[in-house]
Amino acid sequence: MLNNINVSGLSEYANEVKENNIQGKASYGVELNWESGTKTRVKTKNMVLGNHKLIRDFSFIIDEPTQLLGVNCAPNPAEYMLGGLAGCMAVTFMAGATAMDIQISELKLEIDGELDLQGFLGLNSEINAGFPELKFIFHVKGSGTKEQYKNLMDRVTRHSPNYNTFKNEVKMIGELNA
Repeated sequence: MLNNINVSGLSEYANEVKENNIQGKASYGVELNWESGTKTRVKTKNMVLGNHKLIRDFSFIIDEPTQLLGVNCAPNPAEYMLGGLAGCMAVTFMAGATAMDIQISELKLEIDGELDLQGFLGLNSEINAGFPELKFIFHVKGSGTKEQYKNLMDRVTRHSPNYNTFKNEVKMIGELNA
């Protein structure tokens, strides 16, 4: 174990995927149900990882602050999205550090961005409703050198699934069932 990650398990899984790429395919999903106002409940769907069906029975609430017509009882969609991005980047960083035999004693990741809600409100068609940029900072302490940490950060930008979903245009396929 290094960084509370099973080193041999990480290596075995990488070899398994190398031998049979189907084992590296992961399917995710969520189901959202509106509760009231801006409050919704999200439930995870079961996950498929290679040939394995994994039970994923989690749920969470999404809401907006009162200034955005919510009741401020939970993080909003943007905060969950940024949390998911940060979490994926951290997992990629920690897996890389473990593979490089670097002991991490502290990792903190900050992600910040600014939305112009004129886009969301439909007040200005020239304003993108999404984040035009996101800034992130890794704060790390451990047995690695600054150069190794820089290499790990570069690895995150190449290998983190959520980072690359943000960075690259993802095809969105919508359907209505009314």
